[in-house]
Amino acid sequence: MANLLGKLIWIFIICEALAQQAPNIIFIIADDLGWNDVGFHGSNQIPTPNIDALAYNGIILNSHYGQSYSTPTRTALLTGKYPMRLGMQGPSIMAAEKKALPEQKLLPEYLKAKFERFFYLHNSYRINCFVLEIGYETHLVGKWHLGYTRWNETPTFRGFDHHFGFYNSYTSYYDYLSTWTYNDHDYTGFDLRKNGQPVKEEAGKYATDLFTEHTVEVITNNDGSKPLFIMLAHLGVHTGNKGKPLEAPQETINKFGHIVDANRRTYSAMVAKLDDSLGSIMEALEQKNMLANTIVAFISDNGAPTIGDFPNWGSNHPLRGQKDTLFEGGIRNVAFIWSPLLVQSARVATDLMHVTDWLPTLFTAAGGDIGLLDPDMDGIDIWSSLVYDLPSPRNDILINIDEKTRNAALRFYNWKLIVGTSQNGTYNDYYGNIVMEDIEAQNYNTSAIYESPAGKIIRKVNYTPLSEAEYENLRQQSALKCSAAKKNPCDPATGAVCLYDIPSDPCEENDLAKYFPSVVRRMKRALVDYRKGLVAQIEGDVDIEAADPKFFKYTWNPWLDCNDVACQVA
Repeated sequence: MANLLGKLIWIFIICEALAQQAPNIIFIIADDLGWNDVGFHGSNQIPTPNIDALAYNGIILNSHYGQSYSTPTRTALLTGKYPMRLGMQGPSIMAAEKKALPEQKLLPEYLKAKFERFFYLHNSYRINCFVLEIGYETHLVGKWHLGYTRWNETPTFRGFDHHFGFYNSYTSYYDYLSTWTYNDHDYTGFDLRKNGQPVKEEAGKYATDLFTEHTVEVITNNDGSKPLFIMLAHLGVHTGNKGKPLEAPQETINKFGHIVDANRRTYSAMVAKLDDSLGSIMEALEQKNMLANTIVAFISDNGAPTIGDFPNWGSNHPLRGQKDTLFEGGIRNVAFIWSPLLVQSARVATDLMHVTDWLPTLFTAAGGDIGLLDPDMDGIDIWSSLVYDLPSPRNDILINIDEKTRNAALRFYNWKLIVGTSQNGTYNDYYGNIVMEDIEAQNYNTSAIYESPAGKIIRKVNYTPLSEAEYENLRQQSALKCSAAKKNPCDPATGAVCLYDIPSDPCEENDLAKYFPSVVRRMKRALVDYRKGLVAQIEGDVDIEAADPKFFKYTWNPWLDCNDVACQVA
């Protein structure tokens, strides 16, 4: 009897420990951030000491891919599925458009779902620990951009316990007004909410600071009874309204006097505020003694739009293309993961990773059984690969198939195939150098990284912190360089099929299609196979006559399937 009681107590202790071990997850999305706009990718122009400190001491995900637009990337992140399986492979959702992410179980819902956690003893005997739910407290801070025609399409109806942020693709950085033009008429509405209710009293505070402050408040108020999942989807560094697209505090702009172009100077200040955000979050985590059991992930949603209708003067140098293209400059993301839980960190990972991989990967990190996920998920669990530097199970990525533009791309091991184009090939060139003029050359300051808030805090957590020389070595590894080989250009806008060896030709300058016809045939067959699972794009009409903010006290608001009370704005 005593022996049985002892075993039961031991099982209880194990299960209690498992229940307490779910890590806090802080997932940060930078909007429209250029590949070349962080220091750890080799740029000297915009210091990003906090971002760099976390990247160097974590894992730089140098082959991380997303989609070429905001809405599809967020779709892939939260569902673990390629957007073309859900009809979300086209352009991002516009204000007043009758379009939203189809009903799916999303990442925050998985983190709160009932499931069984288990523990293996040394003799392979499995102890099953039944936990009613993982118990994550889930927060979305910042941008949603997955539709809001009806209330049940908004964040707090899609798995997030709390939302503080905005629904549309952009808003202004101080007054939170979002202006959209339809039929030569401007429609302007307020777009900042807390759990569905407008919070106009917050107007006047700079968006990046405001979202950071709210994230810090969530961390500070956490009592430790539940692990946190915070998705901080910054407005920065997306443009605001066309009249004043770039905004930052003047004292921050003044730090970039070495930059000639005034727009690039303001953009750089916006990136600097984004960097400050990560420093403040790390300080909050340290003050709550949460760092030892926390995962911090950082990605950009797509490449920077250097030129075009909504340019932000970001740089994807040396990559080809920009946002709204399937070239590397549009879909290769700035990305890293930092956590004391990573056994093999301080490295540059070149294995393929897609934004869909985060759902199964984080679910596994939280203690979930991968078998409980949707079997139709495209994402792959790479948690063990990240933690122990094991070979990744991913060897291909469907970048996208757009049946309307007939534009598609696929990565397969080292190869990348592109067919068709978007915007008639308008953005298929190289734009990164346009904004890279300096009055004087800037030196890369590794001491600033070492002494940044994030750098100081990491030194307290890591038993063997990296030296400045090691920072520089990792920087050299993650910086991309164009091939010195002879150029063989390919323009898919002409109808050509383009094939590139990305590790040796990241700038997509040397088309190899005619030299490797068997590879082209194989990859084209793969695209045909993927297309069998394509769901036609959701086409939503712009319903501005019904969604006009003037009907909702000049606030962008859900407008369908609701009575006067449900759609009322406080």
